[in-house]
Amino acid sequence: MPKLTDMQIRAWIKAGERFEGRSDGNGLYLSYRENYQTPVWRFRYKFAGKPRTMMIGSYAELSLSKARETAKELSA
Repeated sequence: MPKLTDMQIRAWIKAGERFEGRSDGNGLYLSYRENYQTPVWRFRYKFAGKPRTMMIGSYAELSLSKARETAKELSA
């Protein structure tokens, strides 16, 4: 699956396209649900063998590159 780009994300926001999640890899994905004002970065991981999800920030506060850095740190 190809990685996300800032241009692609901005196009989704401008078009008002809502989605549950678009993956960037390494457990990082972007969620833009109907009840969200801005897209939100989430991180998928496993704890004690069970899948978990952690919100790491909104797209407005956290750039794509910073979100990737954060996901890399969390997965280490």
